[in-house]
Amino acid sequence: MSNASTAWHSPEASKENSLLSLLPVVRKEAGRRPVTLAALFTGIALLALVAGMLIPKRYTSSTIILVEDRNIIAPLMEGRAVATSVVDRASILKEVAFSRKVMDEILATGGWLEEKPDALEREKLIEKIIGRTAVTNPRANLIQINYTDSDPDRAYRITKRYADLVIQESLSTKERESSEAYQFIDSQVRQYHAKLTDAEAMLERYRSANPDARPGVEADINSRIGELRRVVETSKLELIDL
Repeated sequence: MSNASTAWHSPEASKENSLLSLLPVVRKEAGRRPVTLAALFTGIALLALVAGMLIPKRYTSSTIILVEDRNIIAPLMEGRAVATSVVDRASILKEVAFSRKVMDEILATGGWLEEKPDALEREKLIEKIIGRTAVTNPRANLIQINYTDSDPDRAYRITKRYADLVIQESLSTKERESSEAYQFIDSQVRQYHAKLTDAEAMLERYRSANPDARPGVEADINSRIGELRRVVETSKLELIDL
């Protein structure tokens, strides 16, 4: 009886052995043709250098804007009017960043208007700028603006201008909401004040017309007075609530 054994070699090991077996050949050829080998490496290095010089450099500037979730009018308007939420405000500002008003400012900031482009050229410039701009929401109350340009100084100026314009629009929106809210509150105060004044006047007129309660109608008088007092107190509470 004879025993037979078979050795198994992995493909990776065979490939490694093949590469190792080529090393002596490479050394031998390098010794025989040093000039050719040096020229080859020099050519590769020059190609890499030329490619680096020809490919335009790109610089990306980034800014992050915090959208405040604190609203001073929210407690006053609870149950009466709805202020823009943080998520809605962030979404709106994302659209504002690419609005025509903002893009005209960006064109001026970047110096593209110095050559006085016509309407078609302006549209093409805006498309290119939008293509190099990324507006994202890392979180619900954060807006991140990234702008890429071949000029590092212009990339910084454009990004900063984006941030300034978006913040300016955010403040304008909140100011409009506050103004509308205060106008609403003022109208409600005037309305309840008028109700309170009318109720007090009715009560005074009733008391003046009925200095003495007649027998048999005392309960009705007390009920009427109590109703008028409730109207007055209700109006006072609603006025305080505002």
